[in-house]
Amino acid sequence: MLTAAQNSAAQEAPPAGPGDGANASATASTSTVVVKGIRRSLINSLDTKREGNGIVDAISAEDIGKFPDQNLAESLQRITGVSIDRSGGEGKQVTVRGFGPDFNTVLVNGRQVASENENRAFNFDTVSADLVNSINVFKTGTATQQSGGIGSTINITTARPLSLGGFKVAGSVKALHDDNRGETTPEYSLLVSDTFAQGKFGALLAVSRKKAKTRLNQAQTDGWLTNAGIPGAELNGGAGFAGPVFSPRNYDTKVTFEERTRTNANLVLQYRPSSALTLTADALYSDFDIKTDATSYGHWFTAPNVQRARTDANGTITDLYQEVGLATDFHAKKFDRLTNTKSFGLQADWKISNKLNVVFDAWKSDATREPNNGGGDQLSLIGYKNRARFQSDAATLPWVSEFAGPATGLVYENDAQGRPVTHSVSNYLDPANARAHVMLRRGWAVDDAVRQYKVDGVWKEGSGDGLVSARFGLQRSQETKALTRWDNEGVGIHCTYCGYGDFPAIPAGTLSVFNAGSDFLSGVSGSGRTPASWLRHDGEKQFAFVEQQSGKNFDAVVRDNSYAVEEKTTSAYLELAFAGTLADRPVRVTTGARLEHTDINVSGTQGNIERLNVLDATELSAVYGAKSAINVSNSYYSVLPNLSATIELTDTLVARVAAYRSLTRPRLDDLSPATNIVTTRPGTLTASSGDPTLKPFESNNLDLSLEWYYKPASYVSGGFFWKDVSNFIVSSNTTRQFDTSTGVLTDPSTGSDRLKPDPADGPAVFTLTRPSNGPSAVVHGFELAVQHTFDNGLGFIVNGTIVRSDSNLNPGDINQKFAVTGISDSANVVGFYERGPYQLRLAYNWRDKFLQSLTQQNGDGVTQVAAYGQWDLSGSYEVSKNLSVVFEATNLNEAVVKKYGRYTNQFLLAEDSGRRFALGLIAKF
Repeated sequence: MLTAAQNSAAQEAPPAGPGDGANASATASTSTVVVKGIRRSLINSLDTKREGNGIVDAISAEDIGKFPDQNLAESLQRITGVSIDRSGGEGKQVTVRGFGPDFNTVLVNGRQVASENENRAFNFDTVSADLVNSINVFKTGTATQQSGGIGSTINITTARPLSLGGFKVAGSVKALHDDNRGETTPEYSLLVSDTFAQGKFGALLAVSRKKAKTRLNQAQTDGWLTNAGIPGAELNGGAGFAGPVFSPRNYDTKVTFEERTRTNANLVLQYRPSSALTLTADALYSDFDIKTDATSYGHWFTAPNVQRARTDANGTITDLYQEVGLATDFHAKKFDRLTNTKSFGLQADWKISNKLNVVFDAWKSDATREPNNGGGDQLSLIGYKNRARFQSDAATLPWVSEFAGPATGLVYENDAQGRPVTHSVSNYLDPANARAHVMLRRGWAVDDAVRQYKVDGVWKEGSGDGLVSARFGLQRSQETKALTRWDNEGVGIHCTYCGYGDFPAIPAGTLSVFNAGSDFLSGVSGSGRTPASWLRHDGEKQFAFVEQQSGKNFDAVVRDNSYAVEEKTTSAYLELAFAGTLADRPVRVTTGARLEHTDINVSGTQGNIERLNVLDATELSAVYGAKSAINVSNSYYSVLPNLSATIELTDTLVARVAAYRSLTRPRLDDLSPATNIVTTRPGTLTASSGDPTLKPFESNNLDLSLEWYYKPASYVSGGFFWKDVSNFIVSSNTTRQFDTSTGVLTDPSTGSDRLKPDPADGPAVFTLTRPSNGPSAVVHGFELAVQHTFDNGLGFIVNGTIVRSDSNLNPGDINQKFAVTGISDSANVVGFYERGPYQLRLAYNWRDKFLQSLTQQNGDGVTQVAAYGQWDLSGSYEVSKNLSVVFEATNLNEAVVKKYGRYTNQFLLAEDSGRRFALGLIAKF
């Protein structure tokens, strides 16, 4: 096979002509082996895996500006043990060996990049694959790595001009087509790199611009409630149910239109005055915006008003009827995500002597997510009171039947003006029946600032089998993440028209009939019972209308329960590496430790709740009084030792063992002690807060691996991993009452008159959810990978991971506080052909069902994701050595993401993102 050095030389060789393709060819004059395309990428990745310390997998670009997939996360999912979470059909975050996004440290060129997330997770959709040279996934820890990744440390590397050498230009123009939406949009990129002054100075500029218009077809339930108060006389014909009863919060059908715009730029300047010193300055820029326009049709259920309910054997409601207080709504929603990330770095790589090399590095990175007037979770509701029946069966999708016209015992309620309002309408598509309802603007503004300074050194003694090296370093990292809550919920104006009163009448032309199409969710069982038409409106116009009618401003305002978490970590490490022989076989041993000290300070303001106001029969609003300051601190030390050994049993067989300790720090949004009032509905009062004294997750790890490199670009590997993780953070529920300036906070919906305060009102009892360090758990699994290339241009990759834990979900135990999330088996099958000017790749990615979260969006259950498998196809034709035609087809089988609660018939989500296609040209010079 090609060694790492040979492969590096091959990369610098002149490019092959269009007829050479992936074939290895030798010229009589130079005898230089030229490998390119998929095979070249596989060899690069194989060399990284074989030469690495511990367990490492890699993906390399096939050429400058040509990464295997358009999306980095979708490329990473081809690696053994890596799974992804999708957003809008596009890969966004990764899970490694069952450990989700918060458990994986993601670096760019060895540095931490600020994130617009509320937590620590990195969003891969913010970085264009055209800018990336390679991605390394380090599954085992070393003292030299920045801490934080119990799952893995992922390092994204971008191109450097002095490494490329000489003048290089690579660019692409592509047309992107979304099958669901039926629209085509552009994507283009350009990379220019050159060296000057006899190779002493280099400059590189890379830019990328992508606009994608997509459509998501969805059905969803926000959550399932446990023992929410369905009257016993209305349950199973009056027989009730002996165990917990699970009832749906709502049921919606929805279409979301997205416009995704991403602009990336990377500037790198390098100066090498001598062979001993290289100076690098670089800047990375990302502007990524998702603008959404969602329309949906749904029903909101209130458990105390439910009638004629039926359960299955697990206590899940499969049939219910509601006449009083049922809301049927037509929603105009926004889930905008407007982000910006800027990063700057300076580095000096100084070879002081033949034995000592030192690298000085300084880095700053800032990320923001705009408040956008609460457009991150904006909701405009127009609807009416109604009566309907909810049903579900073995099929995936539930269905709702509406009842119109008079009926015996039909109950009437009065609006704010004392006029009767009926619960049903004769035609739900008649705009004359609809009235204004809830108008919400909500969201978090995020500002994240990362500052890092580090010195890394390497001292080497000896050579070959007698090589001994010492790696040492110091690092100072500071991250400050500020989260500012914006909404119009806390001031109560959002529910000005909650009662569906006759006033104000919706202006003519505001509502139109939206047709989702005859094939709406056609790939989901039970879709034939799902309505494909409903009333649609422009949310922004409706906001302007209700503001004009009410004389109130419905804009979002800054809330008092906003906060900033400042985390400072000082690290020092020492790692020794030895190369020798054992029984005449080459052996490499690495051992070391990393010592870290972390300081945390949380500052902000806390809005203190003063009273609850009744908005209507289904909702209360919290009114806040004086605010108080938050300023708390915490600190802790961590010691992270590591030991790994690699032995070449034969010239082609490599065995590895690694033992190490790793940690993941708590989510930043879990560290704030600010109390957030989450739900204020009669019978459902909930709040949440964090805890700045939380300890980090700590894991003791063992990895074993056997790898057989039996021919160039081909290998078989098998491995076992074992992780004993302590200090898992779990959410615990307690009851809490709040003191106000006049006494204990009361609940105005509990007295004799549920629509206004009276002396019989009882105290407001909230369920407070708070994180705490709790149990330990063991996660272990097996990985197997086979990569084989034939001499005729064909090849394949097959890999799979089996993951198990000793802390799994018991669906029937509603008191269970902890289970390990993200645990699932996964597999990949990739077949490819590359010969002459042709290149073709067909890939299948599969992930088994898994527990995603112990919470739901608006329920008190868990979130599980059904098994998912997706087919992707890509290929290219090399017109000349400088020009290729490329294409890509994603989700050929139109796989649908499905989520459910404790049991499979507790439906949560079905999302059809459809197929995506790309066709374009790639040029290089």
